[in-house]
Amino acid sequence: MCKQRHLWCSFVLAALLPVTADADVPIVAELPAPKIGNVWRYRTLDLWNNTELSQYEDELVEIQADRLVFRVRSSKSAEPKTRYEGRSLAACRRMRDSEAEMCDGALAFPLRVGNKNRYEKRPWKNGNGHSSAECDVKGIESVTVPAGTFDAFRVECDGNWHRVFDIGARGGNSGRYQETFWYSPSVGGYVKWHFTTYHSSGRVNNKEQTELIEFVAK
Repeated sequence: MCKQRHLWCSFVLAALLPVTADADVPIVAELPAPKIGNVWRYRTLDLWNNTELSQYEDELVEIQADRLVFRVRSSKSAEPKTRYEGRSLAACRRMRDSEAEMCDGALAFPLRVGNKNRYEKRPWKNGNGHSSAECDVKGIESVTVPAGTFDAFRVECDGNWHRVFDIGARGGNSGRYQETFWYSPSVGGYVKWHFTTYHSSGRVNNKEQTELIEFVAK
């Protein structure tokens, strides 16, 4: 039957396949198991002006029971800094007026296409506010960045942000934001992510993209 109706069969089969999935890509991504000494180098771009904002390097220096410890070197800072992440690769953060840390974020392992994850009141990096979002694992696709081409899980997050301190700054104290992450099991981390924030009026505030420049495995 398929020989007689080749075009129709090809269309149906294509519709049933995962998004651009390759035969070698795992259907499920288990919790990352990185090695001490692995290095990820990234660059962050301002998509408004198509300019590079910064470059930075993450080196895994310690693995704890519930956290990963990275030494971070940035083009914006002369001295390296230490960053802690939960095992699901979300940076540990706290509100300005709190000692409680939150190390949960967009990814919830094991990753499967169709899975959903939600996080509530995740503190900002500077501790001045928090964000909440619903994240969906949309598909597996091939993505090209300066470090090469990788098969990655695409995770899309849609949520809201709320400024707790310095209310009134930057045109409002709340708004929306969207993030898309591409997580590659082959490097045990993100190879790309796109971030867009919106003012309370709905106007776009900023658009940034971070890409993997190089991955050096220990």
